[in-house]
Amino acid sequence: MLTEEQLNQLKLSYGRCTVSPKFFDDFYQIFFASSPAIQERFKNTDMEAQKALLRHGLSHLIKFAVGSHAAELKVNRLAESHDRTHMDIPAWMYEKWIESLIKAISIHDKKINDRLIDQWNQTMQVGINYMIAKY
Repeated sequence: MLTEEQLNQLKLSYGRCTVSPKFFDDFYQIFFASSPAIQERFKNTDMEAQKALLRHGLSHLIKFAVGSHAAELKVNRLAESHDRTHMDIPAWMYEKWIESLIKAISIHDKKINDRLIDQWNQTMQVGINYMIAKY
């Protein structure tokens, strides 16, 4: 569980990333380059809508990691939509997702440091572990 200060630092980092107009584009470019199978999953996707979903999803994952009940409901819906009977997203794709996210954050957050990278990893892993468990 994050402390209030860690949560604040993470939110500030996220804010620094999202003010960059290329943050979400860069994330998806990195993510797609990580695996042809991942790129294939998105071939018929409306990427503008997908970027909006990612923006909200990241916010929910951050709030979920600090115990927000409302975020838990959102992450539960995310987990269901990504489970084996729906989008069928295997665990290894989540690993690539986190790696790609960290790379994009490292490009766009000019104040990034090892401590913040660890906080991002730990925070995202909470929600990802939940989603994998629901697979």
